[in-house]
Amino acid sequence: MAARADGAAIANKLKGTPATLWDLTLVRVEAALASWVGGKGVSTFVGSDADKIILYVYEEGGKATKAECKALIDRVKKAGGIDPKTGYPDNPASDYAALLNYAQIDQFSVDESYAETADSMFEVDAVAGGGENAVNCKGPLVSAEVTYPTP
Repeated sequence: MAARADGAAIANKLKGTPATLWDLTLVRVEAALASWVGGKGVSTFVGSDADKIILYVYEEGGKATKAECKALIDRVKKAGGIDPKTGYPDNPASDYAALLNYAQIDQFSVDESYAETADSMFEVDAVAGGGENAVNCKGPLVSAEVTYPTP
């Protein structure tokens, strides 16, 4: 039996379901990451896990080395105003943290260090190269720490 085609029903259901600021944040971060880091063989996307925002960066055509993987993480950090060597933002907080700012939120009532706490919510997960030899690395956005998980 074929499904009934009713685009209006789908559109009405989606229009009747409000998005949260968390949903909007993930969209904003994904758009910024794609704009700041993506392109030229680098794919990006954003995910979340509980209260964490994960910035995924993948360069299938890149060299499958730890150095190349770390270079991807460094690229994400530099794009957000973070010094990869020290792991600290150039300003009190990164440009990624600024994406969590909304006029309707009194940041101080939520957290006295809202922007810095927002930075602690971000993690970077990168993959350099493709196939079996691909190298994965990850670490907190605001940190010099990079780990290389084994499959």
